[in-house]
Amino acid sequence: MKRTLFVLICLLLILPALVFAQSYPGVTVTVVAHGGHHAIPWHGEVDNIMQKYGIKLNVIEVTPDELYSKELLELTNRSGAYDIIQYNSAWIGDYEPYIQPLDDYVAKDKDAIGFSDILPAFQKAQDLWGGKKVAITMDGDTFLFYYRKDMFQDPGEKAAFKTKFNYDLPDPPKTWKQVVDLAQFFTRKKGEKLAGKTLTKDFYGYADQAKRGRLYYWYLFRFIPFNAPTPQYFDPATMAPKINSAGAVAALENMKELLKYSPPGVLSWEWDELYTAAMKDGTVGMWIHWTDEGRGFNTLAPLPMDNPPKPVLGISASPGYEVGGKVYQFTVVDSAWVASICKDSKNKDAAYAVLKHMFAPGPSNVGYIMDPVIGWDPSRYSHFNSKAWREKVPGIENYLALELKALESGYPMLKIPGAFEYNDVLDLNVSKYLAGEFATAKETLDTVAARWNELNKKFGVEKQKGFYAKMWQ
Repeated sequence: MKRTLFVLICLLLILPALVFAQSYPGVTVTVVAHGGHHAIPWHGEVDNIMQKYGIKLNVIEVTPDELYSKELLELTNRSGAYDIIQYNSAWIGDYEPYIQPLDDYVAKDKDAIGFSDILPAFQKAQDLWGGKKVAITMDGDTFLFYYRKDMFQDPGEKAAFKTKFNYDLPDPPKTWKQVVDLAQFFTRKKGEKLAGKTLTKDFYGYADQAKRGRLYYWYLFRFIPFNAPTPQYFDPATMAPKINSAGAVAALENMKELLKYSPPGVLSWEWDELYTAAMKDGTVGMWIHWTDEGRGFNTLAPLPMDNPPKPVLGISASPGYEVGGKVYQFTVVDSAWVASICKDSKNKDAAYAVLKHMFAPGPSNVGYIMDPVIGWDPSRYSHFNSKAWREKVPGIENYLALELKALESGYPMLKIPGAFEYNDVLDLNVSKYLAGEFATAKETLDTVAARWNELNKKFGVEKQKGFYAKMWQ
């Protein structure tokens, strides 16, 4: 009797797993992933997915420079070769006809995938399109404002700043005007005093990642707030570009003004150069970057002086612009990596089971975010509230809380067809202006607006207007 009871109990315990494992026996789900570190989580779950669902997960790695072309070729041919694709959310305008909306799945399984766990800023910027749930955020790329809080907190510097500018040293700065004042104030030469100590290197108040190619990001950090309270890339009713508005011109002039207080050669700086100068050399007072610095807060180098104060990294939302007595700040959410089910997949239900296994809230999902090799950034409330992360990295809770606060004012990148071309035109001409090839910011941005109008005609003004509307739904 006892033996029979024991067997029955064991069967009851394992029966749900056996039934679940037979949900998709013999089904193959093919996922196309960004090659390298992005593919690690997919490969790591192959055996678990087989055991749990009976699904054979086939992971195809593609280099990032070929991902768009190879995916779009299969999608437009409607081959059904792919079940799940990883792609940049900026491509959704081109991918939309071939992507399976997830709304019915999310409703049916009562959101077991945890779509509501994804922060609204990432949902809006990366996962929603035309009011439908079309993707799941993999990598929560966004931008934060960083500054030397150790320097900002020095009593002598605070007193001197107030004497010079007739207002308290802002910690953190709320507007780009304040950033200009602070950058001017803190730019010092080697041998001068900073925080009561003698500098052993030249020190600069501010720096952008200003190399041609991704420079447009750093312009948009200004363009968006300078067009507050309701910034737009285009007039939604006509698709007339807003890129040469009065606010847009003031934003570009601010960008050039801050070059006076930036290191020499900054116009050739990419990610490594800015990160090195700010975090490793300690020679930059303020900058905007992805979340790497926030996550690596405890690697900030001391200020370049003998017996420096303890390094403290300040983190906040990007500076804003004051309109009618109110300061508007926005945190640009990058068009980062997402995953979707292909509409022509022959195994959509199984593909959804895989997505849910990979990205539903839980220890493994948090593990992807904490793993420095994978390199994904947090995008879910469960990431930001993770006890495991706090235990593993003491002090990380400050970064998590500040980024969470900054993302309350998230703002999306452009996501219409040809977004790369629009951004590249902007990037090229802003780069020329900063290098002195245009006489004025207005002339520069009028050139950009004219080219954007040409691109609108190329893709079809009415079509682009429809796509642009879907960005905000």
